[in-house]
Amino acid sequence: MIRSPRVFLLALVGLSLFAFFYSQRQDRFPSITAASGKASSSASSSSAAAAAASKQFSTSPPAGSSKDVQNSTLGFEKVFVINLPERFDKLDAFSLAASVTGFTHGVVAGVKGIDVVNKTLPSLDGLPKTERARNNIVGCWRAHLNFARKIVTDKISTALVLEDDADWDVSLKDQLIDFATGARYISETSSTPRSPYGDDWDLLLLGHCSAQQIGSDKRHFVIHNDPTVPPPAHRVNYNTVPELTKMGYDNSTRIVFRANNGVCLYSYALSYRGARKMLRWQAKVKKFEPIDIGVGHQCRDDPDFKCIAVYPQLIDTHKGAGRKSRDSDIGAFNPTDIREKGFTPNIMQSTRLNLDNLIKGEDSQIEQQWPEDVPQLTAGKRTQFV
Repeated sequence: MIRSPRVFLLALVGLSLFAFFYSQRQDRFPSITAASGKASSSASSSSAAAAAASKQFSTSPPAGSSKDVQNSTLGFEKVFVINLPERFDKLDAFSLAASVTGFTHGVVAGVKGIDVVNKTLPSLDGLPKTERARNNIVGCWRAHLNFARKIVTDKISTALVLEDDADWDVSLKDQLIDFATGARYISETSSTPRSPYGDDWDLLLLGHCSAQQIGSDKRHFVIHNDPTVPPPAHRVNYNTVPELTKMGYDNSTRIVFRANNGVCLYSYALSYRGARKMLRWQAKVKKFEPIDIGVGHQCRDDPDFKCIAVYPQLIDTHKGAGRKSRDSDIGAFNPTDIREKGFTPNIMQSTRLNLDNLIKGEDSQIEQQWPEDVPQLTAGKRTQFV
């Protein structure tokens, strides 16, 4: 029994603070669980999934919806950027772009290949012969595996990662609403998913330079009359992509689909289970490959690794004005080569190119990259399940 009024008051304040922080913890945004499989409408399946979530993660968040993609982590539990510690300039620019878009991020340190000894690699077969090329590929490979390992170690339900020179449309959050709807359709998620992106996926490929649709699953989610779709003349890809015109769609169409291959990892998301699968797959490869090729091959060759992609891509890599040698830490450039104007492939309204206007809050002054080549939209945006 508490006899002193002062002690009683302190106890009451303590209980109130505990209740507040507990409620804040429980109100975290929806997340996908490591144990979630295909969505089921049965009560027993829902109970099993909830039980698995409570065991795997420290919180049991409520069901998600598309609006959650507009929160400070874009509907994922965490967002990260991969950045070499000495490239303060790239991290500065990325952080500014993220701030005007309205999302927060952590940092996964980039890795120098010279610091990754050969005995830590799953295979030496396939390594480039020159030391420079070997170090470039190995360092990038290890940094992406460190991202996957962080998800596993910290038991993060879903996480998005971007490279530090990534760029996106100023309307990214609106784009993600449509992408989330498509991802839920492709992953066959129930109407009350734990993640706004669905509950049965391993990898979401948002930024790439090639993505192919799986042959055994022709379903796709269609976004018609999308004003953020780049004109065909300004689409840059380095391998196969869906041929939208042959599929019967016009030049203002974007689709979400089940992917079986891909090249370039400008940005992607992993679920907890996807991160575990990726780490295990890379540990067993018989021939070393650049990380983007290896992940693409896992999407293609591992039937249990579910990848969902969007085309045209939502995120690409920015090439800034000034010295071209600042572009990349793995490429070779003439130090005297100058780029007069910056650009980003595949992005209509580049966040990087509009930073000054966005920082000043002049949203009405947003500039498009190719104003002379904007497709004429015949109607308002609409979506379709195919």
